[in-house]
Amino acid sequence: MNIKNTRVKHIIAASLCIFSATSSANIVRVDQVLGQLNPIEQRIEQTIERAQHLPLPVPVPQVSIDELKAQISEPISSLPNVLNININSQNTAFVEVELENGFRAIERQWLLMANSQQLNTLKQQNVTIVSVKNYNALNISLVRFNAPQGVNSKSELLKALNLDESAILDRNHIYQAQTGEPTAKVTQNKPIAPYCTQSVKIGMIDSAINTKHSAFESANITTQSFLPQGLSSPNLHGTAIAGLITGKGAKLSPLLGNAKLYSAEVFYRQSEYAQGATLFAIVEALNWLVSNKIPVINMSLTGPNNAILEASITAAIKQNVLIVAAAGNQGPASQPLYPGAYKSVIAVSAIDSQNQIYRWSNKGDYIDFTAFGVNVVTSQGNGEFGRESGTSMAAPHVSAALSCLLLKHGNNKTKALNELTSLAKDLGEQGKDTTFGYGAIYPPKSAL
Repeated sequence: MNIKNTRVKHIIAASLCIFSATSSANIVRVDQVLGQLNPIEQRIEQTIERAQHLPLPVPVPQVSIDELKAQISEPISSLPNVLNININSQNTAFVEVELENGFRAIERQWLLMANSQQLNTLKQQNVTIVSVKNYNALNISLVRFNAPQGVNSKSELLKALNLDESAILDRNHIYQAQTGEPTAKVTQNKPIAPYCTQSVKIGMIDSAINTKHSAFESANITTQSFLPQGLSSPNLHGTAIAGLITGKGAKLSPLLGNAKLYSAEVFYRQSEYAQGATLFAIVEALNWLVSNKIPVINMSLTGPNNAILEASITAAIKQNVLIVAAAGNQGPASQPLYPGAYKSVIAVSAIDSQNQIYRWSNKGDYIDFTAFGVNVVTSQGNGEFGRESGTSMAAPHVSAALSCLLLKHGNNKTKALNELTSLAKDLGEQGKDTTFGYGAIYPPKSAL
């Protein structure tokens, strides 16, 4: 194929990148997109050949396919407005629907952080109560119910249920994993020192982990699923996050030398490239991790602001827990994404090996730190090693560093956060800024 054909493919791919920058669903790399362009290329090839003597009507960036593959991850939405999440061919676990701003939720399902009086009021209304559960570690009670048909907003629901504005009520929203697809070629990373070598406990709320991977041969991992019975969790995202924290191999050095990792499985498969987690599962995971006295919880996921999510995180933090979250991969123009955008949560953005910000990193005054998260070698769900990019890959650095600093400072959160801030390398405007936060966190030359 001649150079004009190649350039047209670049134009089409670049257009898809621009289109996809505001999408919140699955991640597809440029090599996959370019592969899908072959039929388009064939249809326009003859036209290009006939017009070779004419200048192209638009300027074409001089960029190679290798550069595109290495630098661009494209969020492209492919989820239908209504999606059945099936346990098998006969049984559906739940139905998720698309809402405003592209966010998703379980159809007609709401959560109420209820006291006994509110629960009694709810039982008298025209709703279907799915579950009522006490979360002792968080010291909260949660009612999950299906709202009446045609009631679509919080204000309408409060009125229909005879509840006042003080009620902590919100949808059972869906939250997304924040990472890209793996690339095939892997070269060995330079060995790094762990943030510490002492035994530390750390938690993650993510997808399943392929614990049979060679990277986890000597790892100490405890897992617990919070999915409906019969629904399994994909292991791509969780295996990559766990690999950074505690994985070992010729190509991989762990961020923690001796971690006791508690992994809460909340993600289910939405499509080949996308995983979702219900808010209800996330609350259950938080309660489990807090009950196991985990001092730092890594949440490489994002979604909408939600009153139940905020209250649950506040309850966890009251139990002397630190929560670290990926800032999001929706780009610098994205609206704030949660839980990272909560003031009480530590939001992490991603940089590459040259200290340049990852092009899809969210920006905002809620960004606290940044860390290496572009073309990162880690373990893959298929048992191999690969490279991943995204704010998900950066968050474990901050989670690992805080785990070690809490141990050093006798679980004093203020002292641990103050030292972490002092260790951050200021990469942007002087002081805290909307791109890098307080600065970049790097593995130490010697353990903290």
